[in-house]
Amino acid sequence: MKNVILSFFLFCFNLFVFSQTKAIKLVEKGNEFLASQNIQKAQDCYDKAISIDSTCVQAYIQKSDLEIQKSQFEKALAYMNTAKKFAEKNEENETIAHILSIRSFIYFNLNDYHMASKDMDSAIKLNDQNSGYYFMRALIRRMNNDTKGCCSDLKKASNLGLEKAKESLALYCK
Repeated sequence: MKNVILSFFLFCFNLFVFSQTKAIKLVEKGNEFLASQNIQKAQDCYDKAISIDSTCVQAYIQKSDLEIQKSQFEKALAYMNTAKKFAEKNEENETIAHILSIRSFIYFNLNDYHMASKDMDSAIKLNDQNSGYYFMRALIRRMNNDTKGCCSDLKKASNLGLEKAKESLALYCK
């Protein structure tokens, strides 16, 4: 009986790993279509990846990106929220930080600067070496009339090597 249970467990585990691998390959194929501007085929690949593995974080991120390109920010936000939920289950901190940064961009475009700021704060807590995160938060702070915070973040982004931050620092923080 133990052998039957063990065999069944191994079968299910292998099936799960196979599904994840196939879903990731579909996302990669979708990315190739996206790079060649074949949006519909990319969308089809991402949808199929999710149908094979409903927890495929990268597929949700890519679907969100497609919605952002169409300025469909509410739909993009829904996909990012789903991606974040599954990434948190797997404790993928770098991926979560990336998702939060994209979600911050979405909130920014929805004119919800409070949520945009909150997500960037969380992304920076997870990855404090990403200059782009500081730069984005500086933009958000600038929109909130927080000049001191904006300049502080531009300085940090500049110190981390982001050239655009150096230019903005000279322009806004004299």
